[in-house]
Amino acid sequence: MPVAAVPRAALFFALAAMLLLGVGAAALAAGGHDDAAVVVGGDGSAGPGTVAGESPDARRELVIDVGGAVLRPGVYHLSSGARVGDAIAAAGGYGPRVDAGRAGEQLNLAALLEDGQHVQVPSRDDMTTGAGAGGAGSGPSPGSGGGGGTLVDLNHATEAELEALPGIGPATAAKIIISREGARFVAVQDLRDRKLVGQKTFDGLKDLVTVR
Repeated sequence: MPVAAVPRAALFFALAAMLLLGVGAAALAAGGHDDAAVVVGGDGSAGPGTVAGESPDARRELVIDVGGAVLRPGVYHLSSGARVGDAIAAAGGYGPRVDAGRAGEQLNLAALLEDGQHVQVPSRDDMTTGAGAGGAGSGPSPGSGGGGGTLVDLNHATEAELEALPGIGPATAAKIIISREGARFVAVQDLRDRKLVGQKTFDGLKDLVTVR
């Protein structure tokens, strides 16, 4: 029996149907791929932000106030995960008036920062300012001399009072105390004669000390 010829129109519709099926399958595949790349904003909504699955803190910015003995005190914006040492570096590092001894005791440079934190670098001026802040009627302190000003007595001052003097750190204060225990100071010039301080340091503090 002869095979009937397939009408040309039927063949055309069959080919068209096969083409549409192929395009649909490709669209489904592409749609599934796009779903895997959805990004989530900071409020959890779809849109610009971190990729789904990334920690929201990964892009969080820290605002830190850095003050005290740094070159450029101010407010700095640092990335999440920054540490105290990073904040000080952003402020230009330690300034010339930094109290290195107290900074080493009070600051943990490796500590993680928190948003809104204040980092205060100790200065040698901190305690000096406090010593001169008394009222007009206040008398001399046990470690100070008499007269119109408040002078630090080299023979009686505590280690903290000595460290408050410009250019005097913990090591130099300890040397002064050891030296006076061996022989009392009879003049301010003894600081230089006993080689306890350099000339520049002596010039900066000679008018702030006395001996009794």
